[in-house]
Amino acid sequence: MKTLTSDYRKEIKDAMKQVREALKQIEEAEKLQEVVRNNREYDKAKRDAQEASISMMSALEEAVRLASAIGCAHDLYDIHKYHKVVELDLRDSHK
Repeated sequence: MKTLTSDYRKEIKDAMKQVREALKQIEEAEKLQEVVRNNREYDKAKRDAQEASISMMSALEEAVRLASAIGCAHDLYDIHKYHKVVELDLRDSHK
């Protein structure tokens, strides 16, 4: 039986799968950074880790957006409001 939020739940599961894959890629890239023998290999591993981090953040943003939509579908949140991932500069938080 298809429910009101079954599509959202399926998409969230897919996004979380992407997050897990990105975490594995980050871990592999960091391990590679520790054992490489030249700058070119180190820089490539660093770029791989950065790309995986970007992929992870994109998947997390999508999961947050979908979770917000589920909340709206169940009248938990106002339909005109939504949740999102924001970047905070922690250096300014000590002021």
